[in-house]
Amino acid sequence: MIASHRDALRAVRAVNGVAKTQPAIDGHNFIAVVLPVYLRSVQDLALLFEVLDHLSKQKRPADIIILVDDASPFPIPSIIAHEKLVLIQLNCNKGPATGRNCGIALAKERGANVICFLDADCQPSSDWIAMMERAQQQTPGIVCGKTLSDASGTAVGLYHEVFGTLNGRMLSDGSVLYGCTCNLSISVAGVDLLFDTAYPAASFEDVEFCIRAKKNRIRMTYHPLAVVHHHFEPGWYSLFHQFQRYGRFERQTALKHQEYLPWLWSSREISCRSDNGLTMF
Repeated sequence: MIASHRDALRAVRAVNGVAKTQPAIDGHNFIAVVLPVYLRSVQDLALLFEVLDHLSKQKRPADIIILVDDASPFPIPSIIAHEKLVLIQLNCNKGPATGRNCGIALAKERGANVICFLDADCQPSSDWIAMMERAQQQTPGIVCGKTLSDASGTAVGLYHEVFGTLNGRMLSDGSVLYGCTCNLSISVAGVDLLFDTAYPAASFEDVEFCIRAKKNRIRMTYHPLAVVHHHFEPGWYSLFHQFQRYGRFERQTALKHQEYLPWLWSSREISCRSDNGLTMF
């Protein structure tokens, strides 16, 4: 079991030898996909297998996929690990921020110069990695993709797409305020940040990450051709619970970053149903 970033790096060194250097984003890239995983049921395991199936069918495959098992109560079969899929198992639950940080450390150790983030209940389009690579070649930094609902025929799914709840927000000057880590990539050379582990749940740790990036003048762009379908529970109770959780951690973000609320008030949702006026490639 791997309990810390140091243990994770030691494990990767033992398997893969000396770390590679990070090359420029020039068409000969080493791309890592990082998925924090917390499984509660066999249904969660089925969703994980589905995202891995979608990643196996990418037109531009990942050079490495890093699964970080955040002490899931439902076991992940270790047999899924292979040469290009590393399974890291944490011995206690730390939250997705810690899981992503562990994945970032491993990706850098392997020499990745682009790191893509995805959730374990998502289905990326077949050209998702290729679109992220293209966007990073043109504007290195943080790239946010378009996140659709896997149940767009339902009222809740339509709500998520119209209001872009996992699609981020855009400021009046056309710059991105934040994106979501279910569909996001970073250039290793241009983004020297980790996720804040003071956010223990899957709520707002990605927003806070982007707010810090903006304060550090790291460029963020929206690339609507990098498409991911996200699984949502169809009921209104789940939607209410989601916003209740977001509200708790939004307050924490506002207290930590005084710029957040003024930026939020001058921004708008990036709707999945209209890309008019957005920064595209």
